[in-house]
Amino acid sequence: MATLDQIRDAMRAQPFRPFDLKLVDGTRHAVKHSDYIAIPPVQRPREIAFYEVGAEGYEDYRTHWINLGLVTAVVIPSEETAQPAAGHG
Repeated sequence: MATLDQIRDAMRAQPFRPFDLKLVDGTRHAVKHSDYIAIPPVQRPREIAFYEVGAEGYEDYRTHWINLGLVTAVVIPSEETAQPAAGHG
């Protein structure tokens, strides 16, 4: 299971890199910006809020409350995948 600290680390990474939350059923929620995820300010949160922005932009969004016990992994692309290699020529 993914830990709350792993999710916080991904949220706070500088520079921010998009990441996925992978759930036990295989579903993935793509967190494209740190503003699209929120952890309630309580000592032991059991859920996080994930905001999915639709095709219409910020006026078209859905809020998902995700039980932390269902998050199996925080998937962050590797440096090689996230940035194209510089060409030599």
